[in-house]
Amino acid sequence: MNNQVIYRQINKDYAYWIEKRRLGQSKGGQVAGLLSHQVEGQVKQNILFDAGLGTIEGLADSCADSFWDEPLLIFITHGHVDHHAELMILSEIYCQRRGRDFRDVRSPLPVFCTGETQQHLFNTHRYGYTAGKTLHHRPLTPETPVQIGIFRITPIPVDHFEGAVIYLIEFELKRRHKIIIGWDTTTLPLQQIEHLCQPSLALLETTTWSSLAQEIGHSGVEDLITTGFLAQLQVQFQPEQERYGAYLVHYSGWEDPWGMLTDAQLKDKFDETFPEFAPVVRVAERGQCWSFT
Repeated sequence: MNNQVIYRQINKDYAYWIEKRRLGQSKGGQVAGLLSHQVEGQVKQNILFDAGLGTIEGLADSCADSFWDEPLLIFITHGHVDHHAELMILSEIYCQRRGRDFRDVRSPLPVFCTGETQQHLFNTHRYGYTAGKTLHHRPLTPETPVQIGIFRITPIPVDHFEGAVIYLIEFELKRRHKIIIGWDTTTLPLQQIEHLCQPSLALLETTTWSSLAQEIGHSGVEDLITTGFLAQLQVQFQPEQERYGAYLVHYSGWEDPWGMLTDAQLKDKFDETFPEFAPVVRVAERGQCWSFT
C-alpha cells in the first residue's frame, strides 16, 4: 500500500516581505505549512499550520485544484495577525465551494488554537465564526496532544506572545517521524528538548542573524547556537533515511547591523560561521516538499 506523508512549505518565510523584495525576493508572506497524509494517492487529511500573508497564493501554486475538495483542518500558532491574516478568506473559499447540488455548503473549518489565540482570531475574523459559519474553534491546551488521524500533534508553549505555541507532530508509517513547526519563539524551548530531539524535519525561526530576541521578540541564528538548542536537537541530514535536518524560516534580517541577506547569502554566512552544523542546516524555500513513508 502506498502510504505517505508530505509536508510543504507553502509560502515564503519572511516576516518583512516588503523589505525582502528589495533583494529581488518578491514572493513574500508569513510562514505557513501544509501536512498531508495520502494513501494510494488519495488525501486522507490535510492540516494547514497558520494562514498568514501569501497562504492562498502559495496553496494555489503548490497544490492541485483538488486541494479545495480534500479534508482540511487548520492549526494556528499564535495571535499575531501575520500568522492568520488570510484565515477567513481561505475558509470562505473552502466552505462555499459547492458540490453537485448548489445547496451543498461545507461545515465550518475546524481551527485548533489556544484560548488566548482564539480571542485574537475571533476579533479579526468575527464574521467567519458567527454569521458566516465558515470557522469553528477547537481549543488546544499546551502540552496536551491531540490525535488527528495518524498524527499526534502536541502544542508546545513558547513565550513569544500570549497563548503562543509551536507544534511537535509525531506519526508512524514504515518509520517513526517527528516534525517540528518551530517558528516565532522569543526564548527557545530548551525545557522541551527531550521531546523535540532527533526530529525527521525541524523548521526553526531565525528572524535575525544577531541575538536580538529581547529587543524584537524573535530568536535569531546566534540564539540557536549559543543556547545549545541546535546541538541538543541532534538533527541529521540523511535523505535516504527521511531525516532532513533543520531549515531556517521566518528570516527577515533588516534589524541586523549589516541589513538583509538573500537565502544564498544566509546559507553561506551560516556555513562559514558554524561549519560544524553546515551539513544539517539549510534555508527553507517557498513550495519546498519533504516526503515520509
